Amino acid sequence: MISSMLKSGLITAALLLLPFATNTYAKDEMPQASVQQLQKVNINTASADELQLLKGIGEAKAKAIVDYRNSNGKFESIEQLKQVKGIGDKIIKSNSDSLTL
Repeated sequence: MISSMLKSGLITAALLLLPFATNTYAKDEMPQASVQQLQKVNINTASADELQLLKGIGEAKAKAIVDYRNSNGKFESIEQLKQVKGIGDKIIKSNSDSLTL
């Protein structure tokens, strides 16, 4: 009897505390990746780590973008990204709101 009352009490307490269990951050305490995802990524200045925040860009593609930029100079358009091996219309379209020069 006591065991079932204890379980019932613990379940009730857990349900009452559930709304307070979510992560809340002040604006300046947001995780770094979340803050960067809200900002535009400048493909002419972004590091490989920053480029990896983009959809469909992993370590290899980020390195390829940086290598292309180092060899050919700054990108003159977002569309020029398609000249980087592994970057196509799909990646550019899925990141169109996040890319800038």
